[in-house]
Amino acid sequence: MMKRDLNRLANEEFDLLVVGGGIYGATLAWDAVLRGLKVAIVEKGDFASGTSSNSLKIIHGGLRYLQHADFARMRESIIERRILLHIAPHLVSPMPCVMPTMGHAVKGPEVMRIGLLMNDLLSIDRNLGLDPAKRLPAGKIISKSRLLDIMPYLQRDNLNGGALWYDAHMPNSERLLLSFLLSAVDKGVAAANYVFAQDLIIKDNRVTGVHAKDVLGGDVFDIRAKMTISSAGPWINNMIARLRKDDQQHIKYSTAINLVIKRQFTDDIAFAAPTAREFKDDDAIISKGSRLLFFVPWRGYTIAGTAHKPYDGDAEAYHISAQEVNEFLNEVNSALPGANITLDEVTFAYAGLLPMSGVNQQTNDVQLQKHFSIIDHAVEDGIEGLLSAVTVKFTTARGVSEILVNRAMEKLGRPRIKSASRNKPIWGGDVSDFASFVSLALEKMNGVAGHDVKTHLLNTYGSQYHEILDLASEDKSLLAPLAADTSVLGAEIVNGVRNEMAQKLSDVAMRRTELGTAGKPSHQAVSRAADLMAAELGWSEEQKKAEIADYFKIYEIK
Repeated sequence: MMKRDLNRLANEEFDLLVVGGGIYGATLAWDAVLRGLKVAIVEKGDFASGTSSNSLKIIHGGLRYLQHADFARMRESIIERRILLHIAPHLVSPMPCVMPTMGHAVKGPEVMRIGLLMNDLLSIDRNLGLDPAKRLPAGKIISKSRLLDIMPYLQRDNLNGGALWYDAHMPNSERLLLSFLLSAVDKGVAAANYVFAQDLIIKDNRVTGVHAKDVLGGDVFDIRAKMTISSAGPWINNMIARLRKDDQQHIKYSTAINLVIKRQFTDDIAFAAPTAREFKDDDAIISKGSRLLFFVPWRGYTIAGTAHKPYDGDAEAYHISAQEVNEFLNEVNSALPGANITLDEVTFAYAGLLPMSGVNQQTNDVQLQKHFSIIDHAVEDGIEGLLSAVTVKFTTARGVSEILVNRAMEKLGRPRIKSASRNKPIWGGDVSDFASFVSLALEKMNGVAGHDVKTHLLNTYGSQYHEILDLASEDKSLLAPLAADTSVLGAEIVNGVRNEMAQKLSDVAMRRTELGTAGKPSHQAVSRAADLMAAELGWSEEQKKAEIADYFKIYEIK
């Protein structure tokens, strides 16, 4: 249960203050509290409201790093994928992926067969200790006819088969993040959304906390901490600029755009499709030539991604434009001749900012930063007590957080304690055999709700599904979906407010539930959610209307 206790933040001193409530902030708080640190975490908006919500929903094992011979990075991704399958079995599952093979050179089946074999050898321990339902099979080459059965719209020139491998799927990345945070709060972390770290408190060349502002109420207060880690994603530039008293963009960022398409091309297989545009990666040992787009089946829709462009503005100022959506949709259609995806089928466009290392001067292709980096401001700026994390990948957040906490504990003079976050299930994940758990839980819920509702609860809340049922025991109507066009229950909205710190209608619609994540829901569903929130938070009729109006602005693209 998360409660927004600003008095605690203002009146206690913490060992570690985490600034930024994305996936890295959540995993940092979880890892640190497990090692005995007194931790606080603040986020200027809602948790998961930034780049962490912009995702293709895949936990990557790093197959694409073979072209760079970056085996260390592959191993890091493979290990973290296995850990997530273990500690969050309700939210992470195996997913088959396929890409076409063409000709008999670098993109041919012979080379790809070797690549799949190397991937399997490097991930020989990928299933170690996993529930049988969460294990990943070996990769293989499939025939051209099988590939076209899966995805008939692929370009057929020189096509001769496909390379099939397995990664992991997180249908609800926001709840995965929230599960880390709920676990951290359960262990004593002080967490608050809508708290802006306006400036650093610096005494004798040491950061001792931040001057904070309650974005909702307007109050200002100080949060004291012996160590601060900034994991604010692209907003890290703002903090560094305030520290160095300049207006430079110290970390360069690229836009990252994914489209949600109201058409599911495959039942359960993600696929990569080459575009007509050549892509040059300056660091690649083996060039893949054309740019690949990924298409991920998701809740009856398809997520297509990702488009990148250099961005040199303030993170707060970036908003996806209609031009960007149209340009990317044209590229998507070039990868799937004959699919003829129209703009009307694009129900939502996700956008975020990712750190980049540079831009290819010949092609203007963005070169994304491939490795995370830690800025130690004692070294860079002569200021102790502050680390900044420049992070690149959702998959490896937990592992990078472990490294960051190691560094923080060294600076705090604490003895090294082994991280428990590798093995400890997060909120809802305390399940050793997921298939048996589902079977028993469905039996326990016999007569409570329909099969689809029960399955939805188990795949969203895992071992904590009973918390939703307990809320509904007060009011049976809460077990009904908000409207005919959604599977989200009234009880989930109430739970988001009472137990998960939801403050705004967008918080429950976009991050506590899946009400609006695939596109604009019906006005009936949104109104019902707003009614439930108004009853919990005491909104007036005017406040409720304002929340509904603000929420629907999310879908405006200009």
